[in-house]
Amino acid sequence: MPRRPTPALTALLAALALGAAATPAQAAGDPLLAEQWALSTPTATGAAEAWTQSRGDGVVVAILDSGVQLDHPDLAANLWSNPGEVAGNGIDDDRNGYVDDVHGANIISPGASAGDDEGHGTHVAGIVAAPGSNGVGGSGIAPAARIMSVKVLDANRVGNSSLLARGIRYAVGEGARILNISLNGDGTSPDLDDALRYASDNGATVVTSAGNNSRNLDLTPSYPASSTLPAVLSVTATEQSGSLLSIANRGLNSVDIAAPGATILSTARGSSYELRRGTSMAAPFVAGSLALLSAARPDLSQSALRDALLASAPRSGLLAGLLGSGSLDVGAAMHRVLPGSMWRATAAAGPADAAAAAAKVKVLAKARIRAGRAATVRWRASGDAGVTRWRVLLDGRAVATVAKGERSMLRKRVSRTGKHRWKVVGVDAAGATVASAAKSFRVVRTS
Repeated sequence: MPRRPTPALTALLAALALGAAATPAQAAGDPLLAEQWALSTPTATGAAEAWTQSRGDGVVVAILDSGVQLDHPDLAANLWSNPGEVAGNGIDDDRNGYVDDVHGANIISPGASAGDDEGHGTHVAGIVAAPGSNGVGGSGIAPAARIMSVKVLDANRVGNSSLLARGIRYAVGEGARILNISLNGDGTSPDLDDALRYASDNGATVVTSAGNNSRNLDLTPSYPASSTLPAVLSVTATEQSGSLLSIANRGLNSVDIAAPGATILSTARGSSYELRRGTSMAAPFVAGSLALLSAARPDLSQSALRDALLASAPRSGLLAGLLGSGSLDVGAAMHRVLPGSMWRATAAAGPADAAAAAAKVKVLAKARIRAGRAATVRWRASGDAGVTRWRVLLDGRAVATVAKGERSMLRKRVSRTGKHRWKVVGVDAAGATVASAAKSFRVVRTS
């Protein structure tokens, strides 16, 4: 039978380019940081407080959008790299269906570049993870996170729900557990619903823009923001005053959280910078915030981190009745996941801090196993005097806690084919992370 067409995601971008040129500020580390009000104003997102504990080190955030300018001077250093792929050899080295997907994949034209021929994805990526303190441009909210480019929109901002669904499956299959989708459409489709469920089942969070139609999503849905799956976080946008952006969608039961979305300065196609507004800009602040929390507490599930983010979002009378929680405050969320003695003082480092800095762990695992067989992970540590126990995570979910001095290995049967990821985290008596490392592997079908 003929395939039913999927809803078009044309004119779906929840962003409006303002076309304003940015004037460089004189901040030493990031010259444009003073122009980024959502980061430089302490109460806007709580980023400064969260940065005392985490920069999002190594956490992968997938940007499902128009692509990312891969050679942008303020993005290139933070690109995710596929460990199973050899650049430019024209071969699908890791057998995931995409040739040369070194920094992500072009879902529209598999094998083609995941670069940006429109500009929207580059702006979104910079909000998440433009490197900080590098003397170039501005900063992302998670300045040490990694950006995976998943191109699902063409140069005319056109895509469809099937492309988006395949993009979601690619990102999750390659190990991303935080996905940013700053696009909207009026309808959904079975394959998109199934892909969102796949992400949820694999412990991922899908952060979505609420859309820019000035409408109530409780009455008129927009997808994927209106998905009822708990893994989907719908984000609306606020002005610098804290009030709802005039074009932003709302919904007491459909929108989860608000974040800055007015005059947002970020990276632009052409190795430059530009201002944009909309819920497309708000969503990546939330995605980057989850990266900060995930780096600080790699032992916690994405659902626990989502709960912390929503529970700590302050409610304002300006947003009363418009959404389910309040405005983003990642600093408060960081206090929630690092309570009491787990919060590291920012004073000069003492002996304990030096010991923690010296701790290293190496994770060892076979690169490929057959479905249904046990996957084995081993780890070796040095300088780990402060470690009291090791937490072992598989695909972002804790599967074991091993006391220091016991076995340094674990076996777990894995049936789902595709890419998986071990992570081993050493924690001290207070529960703070002392060392961590990860290793990816692939499960293949039995012949």
